[in-house]
Amino acid sequence: MVRNKIDGEFLELMLQNGYRNIMLNQAEIDALNVFPVPDGDTGLNMTMTMSGGVENHESSKNVGEMMASFAHGTLFSARGNSGVILSQFINGFAKGSKDMDTMSVSDFAKAMESGVKQAYKSVVRPVEGTMLTVMREATEFLSNNKDSFASFEDCFMSLMPVIRRSLDNTPNLLPVLEEAGVIDSGGAGFLTIVEGMKLALEGEILSDDSKASSSLKPSSKISLLPDNGTLEYGYCTEFILQLIYSDHRADSFNLDEMIATLETFGDSIVAIREDNVVKVHVHTFTPEKVLAYARGFGEFLTLKIENMALQHNESIKENKKKKKHQKYAIATVASGRGIQEYLTGIGADVIISGGQTDNPSTEDFINAFDTLDADYIVVLPNNSNVIMAAKQAAKIYDKADVRVIETRSVAEGYSALSMMNNSVDTVEELIEGMSFGIPNVTTGYITTATRDSSMGGVAVKQGDYIGLDRETIRSSEKSKTDAVMGLLKNLPGIDEKEVLTGFFGNGVAEEEAEALKELIEESFPMLECAFIEGDQPVYDYIFALE
Repeated sequence: MVRNKIDGEFLELMLQNGYRNIMLNQAEIDALNVFPVPDGDTGLNMTMTMSGGVENHESSKNVGEMMASFAHGTLFSARGNSGVILSQFINGFAKGSKDMDTMSVSDFAKAMESGVKQAYKSVVRPVEGTMLTVMREATEFLSNNKDSFASFEDCFMSLMPVIRRSLDNTPNLLPVLEEAGVIDSGGAGFLTIVEGMKLALEGEILSDDSKASSSLKPSSKISLLPDNGTLEYGYCTEFILQLIYSDHRADSFNLDEMIATLETFGDSIVAIREDNVVKVHVHTFTPEKVLAYARGFGEFLTLKIENMALQHNESIKENKKKKKHQKYAIATVASGRGIQEYLTGIGADVIISGGQTDNPSTEDFINAFDTLDADYIVVLPNNSNVIMAAKQAAKIYDKADVRVIETRSVAEGYSALSMMNNSVDTVEELIEGMSFGIPNVTTGYITTATRDSSMGGVAVKQGDYIGLDRETIRSSEKSKTDAVMGLLKNLPGIDEKEVLTGFFGNGVAEEEAEALKELIEESFPMLECAFIEGDQPVYDYIFALE
């Protein structure tokens, strides 16, 4: 079948096929990591971002209506830089198709232009040779040739080679890709999504069965109440509601009035509205009344009801407790029980679990903000691949003034917390004080190489222990201890450092860490050393040097 136009339902099918295709190829995209360390997660981040649209949208024959809900789902599920950029591209595409009932190839090109424009705006300093370039060059090709395609099938047949050439050229635009011998992983993810959409046009619908082998598949394990269990805590009820105006249901909707009504049904209420979508969280003994009331204004995009008796002893409950009101609250990202406990001990109010290989989503940040009661929330992302999601959450959230300090490692987050003085008069003073020491912090990592590589003159063999100074490989050794000492000896400005704080990971014994501490103190007598059990994954050691 030749399609000159597509409606919302078919575009939905194409997007679902794009999602399934990137899910099937997630591992290959993850492997396209510039650095030979076990932290490649671009495929996972883009897959999870797409899943938010697939799972939380409302079907419609109208292109504009379907895309609006699909885009909103990706906004909240976006994680990692690649995921946030993808979500912004999809949101721009949705804005470009806002008034479209059906879509022609020319309309598709127009929506792509809007998507690229918003994707570029989402990045403070856009870099060519990344997924942005691949998106832009694909869109430029469509814009220049939109009137020459006889059908969508013809369009995508011509578009795919353009995207492939653009992706293959990314190493020529970005030297770090050329040195590592890889193409851009975000661009590869974009190509995979478009390829899935093309397959849908050709009648090849990828099977849902592929989800069975995916780590994204929800657990089917269900906990049970005791036989004599009682409803002691009520139900945690969450939903995303799309307001429906076509039948006048939502004409009288008012968020404050909804909150007041929900207070008659339960407590722990959080209600956020963005455009025509409302996200609600409430603890209630009568979820059926809550749902009946809410459905009077629209239709549910997602819905979750959980018996809180089953959550009562879960560790997550600690983050769900209502905090007392504060002027300032600190939200920080960390992985590893030891690091999380340590950061909480020196001033963090809530920990967003995640970091390397496990980037939290925009919604994860918003859920964490909801546990706080503060005028100002200061966020420490502690990872360069988390900053964009944190900023996106800060922009969306309207219950507090959220500020993001762009910490790029747990070492920088540790420094910021250690400099915190929450008795200051203004949030600007708080941020200035917390940011003061960050430029002087050097972060070191020890991990295991996942493949052979050569970077910055250092030859790396798969299985070696490698030492990194943020993004520069300083050592590669068969011995973990040799890798640590090589890293420290090759760190620029090591003679000017006075304090080393080391967090040892979940595969390192305390005795090993203590022996390493003694060796470092012997080799660098001017360094005052302290080692903490971080229990973090991926990295055997994380060092903060100041």
